[in-house]
Amino acid sequence: MTDPDDGAPRPPVPTPEGAPAPGARSEAAAPGGRRPSRPGLSVDRAAVSRDHAGYTFRLEPPDLANLRELPGARGKTDEELGTEFLAAQGDRLAAAISEDLPTPSSIRVLVDPYSRQAFLAFEDRVRGIVSF
Repeated sequence: MTDPDDGAPRPPVPTPEGAPAPGARSEAAAPGGRRPSRPGLSVDRAAVSRDHAGYTFRLEPPDLANLRELPGARGKTDEELGTEFLAAQGDRLAAAISEDLPTPSSIRVLVDPYSRQAFLAFEDRVRGIVSF
C-alpha cells in the first residue's frame, strides 16, 4: 500500500499477540473455520401423485398451492392437501377420462379453486374437467 501524498509505502500495522489477522472472521461467526451457513429461504416443493384405476394422477407444486384456497386447508401441508384431494376425487377423476385415455397413463391435475374445477391434462392437452 502506498501513501497517496508521497508515494512511499506505509509500514504494516502491528497486531496484538493473539488477535486475529485483519479481515479474518471471529470464531463465533465461523465455527470450525467454515463460513456460517445461511438459512434457505426457498421451500423445496415436490409434486404429489397417486395411482388410481390404472392412471397416475399428479399435482405439481403450483396446483398444490391452489389447494390452499379451498375450505379446510388451514394447518395442513401441501403434501397432505394433495394426498387428501386425490384420494377424495380419485373415482371422479378416473371416470372423467376412462373412455378417452388408455391405462396406464400419467395425468396432470390442474386445480382452479375459484371455479372449483380440476382440469385433467395428458401430454399437452386437457382431456377432462371435473367439478368438485
